[in-house]
Amino acid sequence: AYTMTVTMAGNVYSFGVILLELLTGKPAVTEGTELVKWVVRNSTNQDYILDFNVSRTSQAVRNQMLAILEIARVCVSTSPESRPKMKSVLRMLLNAR
Repeated sequence: AYTMTVTMAGNVYSFGVILLELLTGKPAVTEGTELVKWVVRNSTNQDYILDFNVSRTSQAVRNQMLAILEIARVCVSTSPESRPKMKSVLRMLLNAR
């Protein structure tokens, strides 16, 4: 975003942010705090990261959401080179079902 150049890695990052928004129920930026940084800071307590409504579901659904959380975290990696291609993201999402 800082370079104002559209890239595939930037698109993957944005997709990861959208996944995080869906999993946490929080917007990308809240009161000046970026969601990605909040997730990284709280990564030791994954149940805290998930939206309360997700946490109340069955263990199977929670496990799927935790798998998607890991996919999202890879997508928002600080290094653009370490982010997966969208084809890999799709494969990971399909395997999380």
